[in-house]
Amino acid sequence: MVFMGKEFFDGLGEAITKTARELGGRAETLYETQKMKNRISGEERQIQKIMAEIGKIIYRRYLDGTPLEDSQKMLCEQIDQRMEKIARYKESLAGVKGRKICPSCGSSVDGSASFCPHCGAACPTRETEAEAGDVVEGTAEEVDVEEQPEEEKQEEDVSQEEEVKEDTNEEAEAAEEEPARKEEAEARETEAASEE
Repeated sequence: MVFMGKEFFDGLGEAITKTARELGGRAETLYETQKMKNRISGEERQIQKIMAEIGKIIYRRYLDGTPLEDSQKMLCEQIDQRMEKIARYKESLAGVKGRKICPSCGSSVDGSASFCPHCGAACPTRETEAEAGDVVEGTAEEVDVEEQPEEEKQEEDVSQEEEVKEDTNEEAEAAEEEPARKEEAEARETEAASEE
């Protein structure tokens, strides 16, 4: 019986060894397979990064006004549209939280802040139409002229005309005095020359 037990354990040992070798071989195959898959995946990620960089270069050219192919231009316009949507979503989100978005750096800042604490840029507070009141178009000078009563406009026109007349009179007087000054200067020179 001892002999049979030894054969049994020897057979069992050989079976275990054979199974272990097979499993080891399979594990090695799985390991090598996974290793190659990881390498492939890594290269694919690098390709995606390079493609993204190419896209950024094309988009920068679009922003600089460089002529692009129609398909490239169309894709860049889609990017612009999506960026505008993102900006609106951020503003909406900030509004819900009582905050606003810095127009310079895009950071979320307190709704009552006049300046961005991150970049220092001015952060205007948007007014609703009701709060804003009437919209006045034109330059400040045009608006001032429109708001003046007719009498003030006439007075202003008269005062401007008087200023022009005064300037003209001063120039005329200076022109009349010029020959007299020249004569006096010549007389002094003659006197100085005769005294010598």
